[in-house]
Amino acid sequence: MVENYDNSQLADIARDYYLSKLPITQISQKYDLSRYLIAKALEEAEASGVVHISIKSTVKRNSQLENDLRTLFGLKEVFVLKDQDTTSHDNEQIVDFAAHQIQNYSKAAKQIDLTWGTTVLDTIVHFDEIKRPDLAFIQLAGMSLRTDTPHANYSLIQRAAEKFDAKSYILPAPLYILNQTAHDLMEQEPAIAEVQKKYQNLDLIFTGVGTLASMESNRVWGKQQNKIFAGIDQSQVAGMIFGRAYNIQGHIFESVEEKFSGIHRDAILKTPIRFAIVKNKFKTHSLLGALRTHLITHLVINEAIANKLLQEVKKYS
Repeated sequence: MVENYDNSQLADIARDYYLSKLPITQISQKYDLSRYLIAKALEEAEASGVVHISIKSTVKRNSQLENDLRTLFGLKEVFVLKDQDTTSHDNEQIVDFAAHQIQNYSKAAKQIDLTWGTTVLDTIVHFDEIKRPDLAFIQLAGMSLRTDTPHANYSLIQRAAEKFDAKSYILPAPLYILNQTAHDLMEQEPAIAEVQKKYQNLDLIFTGVGTLASMESNRVWGKQQNKIFAGIDQSQVAGMIFGRAYNIQGHIFESVEEKFSGIHRDAILKTPIRFAIVKNKFKTHSLLGALRTHLITHLVINEAIANKLLQEVKKYS
């Protein structure tokens, strides 16, 4: 598994992709790993500092695609960045731009929630360091229990808070609790109830968009996947957002949501600014379903993702 690779192995994969310009399919064959895991290795190489990408250019946007997507999905704001020469430049530009926008919105914020994953980590890395002791970062969901990567959700809360010299609040619970009685009692525990109260007054949330494959690769939840999705045809799961699974039409599977530990859906919908950041074209299917849940108000993507998203809309209209 990629999560067990050391820096030298990540560097080998990154060298093949960035310097030798080998396609992911060829690298996949070379290392006997799926294309998904190769993509995750490249993300891990950037997140851990094995690879550092620097782009010095003025960000250009596609206003027509922005207007089309804003109207189509009822979003408050859409940022569609013009494509760069390489995928790595695209990825860097997207997270750098997203970090800048979120930091602008954070000036008027007091409480910010965030999720987990490489995209969220990359965004945090691109924040400028400022002093905001009046600001609080709050863990949106229970622990992913993925402690062997730099993007476990509790560590991201702390990283974000450090960038702003702000406070952080951890949710001391697992991401999913399968026993419903235990789940309900857990929310009554004082340490968890305190965080639940904070969810009612959030100013901003930012997140990536997940796929079912990301759960399968988790050493804890991958083993429990069939229990978490009991009674659900998993081929119908388009993606995951805020710990919730949904289909391509944006219908959230409530039986999965009932096992989720963290922010309630009504608190998400009360939050006025809900940023989603997507930098991978292979996530457009998941993004379409996520947009149809109406849990997103702001979106940062590039032209390639926007155009593929519109193709998905036609296919699943």
